[in-house]
Amino acid sequence: MGTTRRSFLTALPLLAIGASRSTLVSGSKTRRAPDFQTARDTIREALASGNATGVAVAVVHNGGIVWEEGFGWANREARLKASAHTPFCLASVTKPFTTTALTTLAAEGRLRLDEPANAYLGRRALRGPEAGAATVRQLGAHAAGLPSLFEMYPVGAGMHSPTPDELLAGYGTLAYPPGRLYEYSNIGYAALGVIASTLTGLEIGSVITQHLLEPLGLRDSFFDTDRTRLSRAAARYDELNRPIPYYTTATPASGELYASAHDLARFAMFNLKNLATDRHPVLSERWIDELHAPVLHGPSAGATTFGWFSGSTKSGLPVLFKDGGQPGVSTTMYLVPSANLACLVVANRTDNGDLVQTLVDHLVAAVQPEWTTPDTSMSPPRSAFSARGEYAGQWTGRLSGGQADMKFQLEISTRSGAGATFSLGDGAPSNLSNLQLEGAALIGRAAGALSAAGAPLEGAKVLSLKLLPYSRGLTGRLLASSSSPGMLAATPSTVTLQRSQT
Repeated sequence: MGTTRRSFLTALPLLAIGASRSTLVSGSKTRRAPDFQTARDTIREALASGNATGVAVAVVHNGGIVWEEGFGWANREARLKASAHTPFCLASVTKPFTTTALTTLAAEGRLRLDEPANAYLGRRALRGPEAGAATVRQLGAHAAGLPSLFEMYPVGAGMHSPTPDELLAGYGTLAYPPGRLYEYSNIGYAALGVIASTLTGLEIGSVITQHLLEPLGLRDSFFDTDRTRLSRAAARYDELNRPIPYYTTATPASGELYASAHDLARFAMFNLKNLATDRHPVLSERWIDELHAPVLHGPSAGATTFGWFSGSTKSGLPVLFKDGGQPGVSTTMYLVPSANLACLVVANRTDNGDLVQTLVDHLVAAVQPEWTTPDTSMSPPRSAFSARGEYAGQWTGRLSGGQADMKFQLEISTRSGAGATFSLGDGAPSNLSNLQLEGAALIGRAAGALSAAGAPLEGAKVLSLKLLPYSRGLTGRLLASSSSPGMLAATPSTVTLQRSQT
């Protein structure tokens, strides 16, 4: 999910596939590419130790691809080797493609990025605190106030992912007023998909294909609604190196694109404004700048943009960044516009988040020796919580969203060591632990087992509460999460509370 990394037999043989480019030819000039041996050695070690299954990398510099290569297995069971042209599931690296496709509609005059999203959503309009003020741009920048969500649906298991309309009907309620705080939200991308479909009459996968993939010549890329191409794509593996049955998600616009390292390199060239001129330009430089412009700033150098995150290294070098992680997927992509440089890594293992970050750092450092992993943090630093006046006391309200609609009670005691409890419906109170402040928001955690009859959170292992003072009360979300090898779920319910009368 987004920028969160999740940790999940035998040694695998090294299968390095694809042309390793030692030189870059540009016009009549030939110049030697940087030395990427450290990255190769790191990949070899991960494959040999059984800590990776398939990996592909690419580096773009000064308008050309200076290295692209695949290693290991794209599909071990089918004996399909990974190459620079193997389509990998991108997970959340899909998001910049979605926002770019939406921006082509804006460039055509069919959409205004800073107009309220509800102007385009009709009967699927967002609800909740100040929902009418949430803009299209904020949806793509995790700044609209919508909560987090991730749900997966194994094909053939009798489970069916919701339609975009159903998803917004169940979860299209803001937990916070727009623009107030950062909350990584796939639901915002579901809303963007509905907007794109409303304007074009096409599903989001077709919009991305027609408005972006085809004009840019990204021939290895496809939205996973095209199941005919899955047999040549990378399969997904869990942290135990076991294949994960094919699945879809609740929010396709946020994470269901497949693309090769080669195609991602070409997409990076487009974002760096130096894509080869034999392709349709898709967007002018002005509109590419709109994609990269900061929307919501974090506590230091980090910011969200319309589809990306921005930040800077310790030396002040500006970067754009996007990663993705979900069962069977770890992806990372950096753009360094001032150096006309992009580096990316894709892998088909759940637990390869640290590996792909290490690799992309090696790749960038081979070109920019002063490179340090940039600061792209968005969440405010956490601080110790003591029962302050604005939070202390008894609160009563509603838990809603998805299948939930029930009374929610919260008590935060001012007595030393008394802590906090909450309850659903007529259920017994549950302890709320690890209370902290994240900026102005109160956060806490609880065990997932709940006693309320009919509570839709009973399968959760962890409950995460995040509340913000709003309109003389509290507003926020309760996120129910569970995970196991090859599986992940994070389902939100919104919480609205008013102080109880005593």
